[in-house]
Amino acid sequence: MWQRDMVFELQEAKPGERREIVDKFRLPRGLSYGHTMRIAREFGFTSGRKVRADKGKRILADDQLEVVGSFLRQTRRENKGVISPVENALEFAIDNGFINRGAVSLGTVQRNLREKQMSTNCQNSATPHTEMRSLYPNHVHSADVSTCIQYYLSDNGISIMREDEFYKNKLENFKKIKTPLQRYVITDHFSGFFFVKYYLADGETAENLFDFVCSAWEVKIDGRFPFRGVPIMMLMDGGCRAKAKALGLPFWEGINVLILPGKTGNSRRQGSVEVTHNIWEEWFETRLRIDPSSSLEDLNRKAFGFCLWYNATKKHSRHGFTRLSMWLSIQNEQLRELPSREELRDLLNKPEEERTVSNGRISFQNKEFNLRSFGIPNGAKVMVIKNLFKWREGIVTLAYENSRFEARAIEKLPAELGGFSVNAAIIGQEYKAQPETATQKANKRMDSLAYGNTDPDRKKETPFYGLNAFEGFADKVDNLAIFPRKGQPIELDRAIVPQQLPIMELFKRLRAADVQVTRDLNQSLRAEFGATIEAARADEVVALLSAGKEWRTPVTAAQSR
Repeated sequence: MWQRDMVFELQEAKPGERREIVDKFRLPRGLSYGHTMRIAREFGFTSGRKVRADKGKRILADDQLEVVGSFLRQTRRENKGVISPVENALEFAIDNGFINRGAVSLGTVQRNLREKQMSTNCQNSATPHTEMRSLYPNHVHSADVSTCIQYYLSDNGISIMREDEFYKNKLENFKKIKTPLQRYVITDHFSGFFFVKYYLADGETAENLFDFVCSAWEVKIDGRFPFRGVPIMMLMDGGCRAKAKALGLPFWEGINVLILPGKTGNSRRQGSVEVTHNIWEEWFETRLRIDPSSSLEDLNRKAFGFCLWYNATKKHSRHGFTRLSMWLSIQNEQLRELPSREELRDLLNKPEEERTVSNGRISFQNKEFNLRSFGIPNGAKVMVIKNLFKWREGIVTLAYENSRFEARAIEKLPAELGGFSVNAAIIGQEYKAQPETATQKANKRMDSLAYGNTDPDRKKETPFYGLNAFEGFADKVDNLAIFPRKGQPIELDRAIVPQQLPIMELFKRLRAADVQVTRDLNQSLRAEFGATIEAARADEVVALLSAGKEWRTPVTAAQSR
């Protein structure tokens, strides 16, 4: 190698002879002196001179260097990257007072930019990215649309865009083309299997996207082309995703496909389908110059056959198998067959439908669904979302108060047996209680608090018996001037009757004494004393229970017998 020969001669030569040796090797190769010396150092040449004390120190401060680097970045082109020379950026920094003229050389600035990873090459290099993987065939599909810029369909069939006639910067030339060709591509992320179809359109349309995904995912007439089935997720760029939204969310929810959100400018996210575009242009469209198609149908016929051949014969660089053989590793449970186009059209732009819950049920498309286990009250409005795959199993998705539920259709008996629900109770033979709703459970708790039991006799019993509903209102009135009047007392002879307290007054005293009035204790005390209790007896009960002793209903003589 000439590099090692040069280093050998430089090591043996005296310092004054080295330039002549360097010129001998660099001039025939058109290299500069500085670049040749860097090559020599890379191959082990050392001059033997004492290293400068300031080696590695930069003349420019970080903020000065960043001005130069920022000029390169801000003036770059989207496709070509940085196009400004470093000398131009340095001149800008000098003109605006960031760097003094003559303070630093161009070579030093370029070296400093390389050291700080801000050079032109660094800025033009691709940013690091996270590798993504899919789990199995039809797990993730990538779709993309591209205008076929090399060919268009004229009255005489496929025609070639001659560069001298259709120069890319002369937009008026493209107006001569009536309708350009749009190339739709879908790629299975796991196997790399792809499907291609052409359309005549000025741009992407929702109608063409619908036809394309149906063509890609449905069963093909040609049995040699097995690729079919609906994926779990879809990757699309912004334009294609916009047309997917135009089809309506019910369509994608109906076939249970999740369209993953993207990020602007991140084309590598759909890298698999971008590679497919390149493959197709290099392998298929180059042949159109030799054998052009006469119509769109003829073009798609040729594309279908070529697509099958390439997927079946060319090995994928990642897994080393053909795309067809890798896709055929799909399991039965992973292959979701596409519904008919008539069913799919029923979902297009169709909003979610609202239903009112009645008797714990809703009716949707001639089927009834039981909602009692979800705790949704009667009269509530729910949104029904139809998923074609779940609909086949009699399941719909319900949306209620930011929650989603899956309801199964109630199985019906045939018409000759009355058309009743299969699980309906037979009159006179069985009884099937319905699960209590949240409202029914709350009603029982409220009845137990007011009456002491969950099934009170409202005609005979008084709720919250003994509690104050009217007393004390007079005490709420103040600022009244009262003139006392002296009256004559009347004395009556009467027997002494023990004072009676309402049973609720006993419960209040128990709670004041930190005694927990449980449901069993509530019922026991009511069974023992009824609606009222003697004041003295109430004091005894409070003293007994507050002392931590357990209440036991006394056994009467009649009960003992």
